[in-house]
Amino acid sequence: MELNRAVAENIKRIRKSKKLSMERLAAEAGVSRSMLGQIERGEANPSVAILGKLAMALKVPAEVLLENDDFVTLAEYPEVKTKPTRLDGGKAVLRENFPYDEVTRLESRFLDLYISARYEPEPSVPGCVCYVTAMSGTVSLMAEGQSFRLLERDAIRFAADQPYRFENMTNATARLLLVYQYLK
Repeated sequence: MELNRAVAENIKRIRKSKKLSMERLAAEAGVSRSMLGQIERGEANPSVAILGKLAMALKVPAEVLLENDDFVTLAEYPEVKTKPTRLDGGKAVLRENFPYDEVTRLESRFLDLYISARYEPEPSVPGCVCYVTAMSGTVSLMAEGQSFRLLERDAIRFAADQPYRFENMTNATARLLLVYQYLK
């Protein structure tokens, strides 16, 4: 759902749950009834200052007015529709599994590391955490200044906003599932 529509529905829903008329909310927030009506219909894009006034009048945190819970539980991403990225001279293959979702703040990828492959991405944005599950093979992970050895079905979580790298430690392909969560 687009943000204007989500804001409009949130304000209207909260106003009604508190049994406030449009006139009363407009008066308490210090905005015109006409402006409030436009906002609730999704016709006006309220400024941050107006959102703050409305949040104070509704007695809710401002971020509640921005919530967009238009989350669809069923989503399919067939592998044939994703394009792999070859890295480390073709010895590593990164393939998107689930793209970034604004509601869950998650995204996931498969990482295949062929013999002697290494994957060392740039650190992510501040507050990003990576959850890794070794699907097959044995992998060395350097993260948060420590070294870890991941065997098949091992899992680990680490801060992805710092340097990290994976290396295949065997003479077979290692496959990982990487799930990124953006906390901030």
